[in-house]
Amino acid sequence: MKSNVSVALMYYGYPADVSEMREYLKDIMNGRDPPQWLIDENIKKLQMIGGETPSIKTVNNIRDKLESRLDLKVHLLTKHYRPNIKDAARMINDHIIIEVPLFPIYSKQIFDSYYIPFENSLKGRNFIRIENIGFHPLIIDYYRKILEKHNEFILFSSHSLPVRGYDPYPKLLVDNMKLISPLRKYMWFYHSQGPFGGKWIGPDMDYIVSRLTEMGIKEVIDVPIGFLYEHIEVLYDLDILFKEKLLSKGIRYERIKPVSDGNETLDAISQLILEKLDRI
Repeated sequence: MKSNVSVALMYYGYPADVSEMREYLKDIMNGRDPPQWLIDENIKKLQMIGGETPSIKTVNNIRDKLESRLDLKVHLLTKHYRPNIKDAARMINDHIIIEVPLFPIYSKQIFDSYYIPFENSLKGRNFIRIENIGFHPLIIDYYRKILEKHNEFILFSSHSLPVRGYDPYPKLLVDNMKLISPLRKYMWFYHSQGPFGGKWIGPDMDYIVSRLTEMGIKEVIDVPIGFLYEHIEVLYDLDILFKEKLLSKGIRYERIKPVSDGNETLDAISQLILEKLDRI
C-alpha cells in the first residue's frame, strides 16, 4: 500500500441492532434523551423494511472494494455510530487523508458536519476532499441508460435539509437532474424531513402527490439522486410511505435502484481520488 496516504469514507451510520436505537438517536439529538415515540417509530420503520437496513453491508463492500482497487488503506467512519469520525485520531496515522463523504451531491450543511469534526480531531494533517460523486459521467450515464427504457413520468428525489442560510445543495441537485434527463420533463421533491429543526426545504412529497394528481399523471418512476445506496430513507420513506400516497391517488410508482456498491460508484470514486493524488 502507498505510504502516508489513506482514505476516510464517511457516512451517517445506523445501529446494527434495535437495542442500540436509543443511544443512536440520543447521539443524533446531541445527547438529549429521545422520546419513546421516536424510538418506536424508527424500530417500526426498520421492521417494515425487513428488520435491517442494507446500508451497513453496502458501505462495507464499498470500503473493501476501494481498498483493493486503490492499494490504499480505507477507513470507514460514521457520524452517529461507530467507528465515529471523532475517534479518527486513534485510527489514522497517515499524513495525507482523502475525505470521501458517501453522498452524491455536495451540501455545505451535510459535508461540514463531517469535515469539521474529522479535521479537528486530526489537526496538522493534509486533507484532500472529494465532492459531487453524483456528477461523475459514469453515474450520470447509469441513470440515463435506465431512464431510456422507461416512459413513465420522471421524479427526482433527495433528502431534505433544515433551512439554515445559503447552501448550494438545491441548485446542484437541479444541475444534476438536467444532466440526467436533458430532453424529458420531470419534477422533484425532498423527503425524510425530520421531526425537529423548524422549516425544511421543499417541495415535499405531499405537494408532489397533489401536483401529479392535478396533472392526471398515472405512472411515475423515481430517481433517488440524493443517495448513493439504499437505506431506510429510501426503503421506507419512498418505497412504502410515498408509494402508498401515490397509490391512494391511482398513481403507479416505480423506483430506480441507486448506484450502490456497483462498478459505477467504485470507478467514479477511484478516478476522483487518483486525479487528486496526481496533483500532489
